[in-house]
Amino acid sequence: MKFFAALVATLAATASAFAPTKSASFGSRAVAVKAAEGELYIDQDRRNLMNLILVGSAAVTVGGLAVPYILFFVPPSAGGGAGGSPAKNALGDDLFSKDYLASHAAGDHSLAQGLKGDAT
Repeated sequence: MKFFAALVATLAATASAFAPTKSASFGSRAVAVKAAEGELYIDQDRRNLMNLILVGSAAVTVGGLAVPYILFFVPPSAGGGAGGSPAKNALGDDLFSKDYLASHAAGDHSLAQGLKGDAT
């Protein structure tokens, strides 16, 4: 903690961001023009390009994270595959709904195989 405090104090003491600038008293207009000639000012086209790069990179990052997140909540589409699995009795024979309901009364608890062969 002492190191952090010393580091902050050192940086604050050496910072010249809020120090007043020295103004040129003689021919300040000529000094300002000469200073502007050597510097590179970013024009509007370059600013637009930089903004497009920023927005594009943010869109790729957010899209790369958002698309799988959103697709998690979208249910899988119907179709594909062979449909459901057939119902089977305890011997492994297929059960058909009309025949089964005709031969068994309502509330009959006869066994049928589940998905992994377990009786249900």
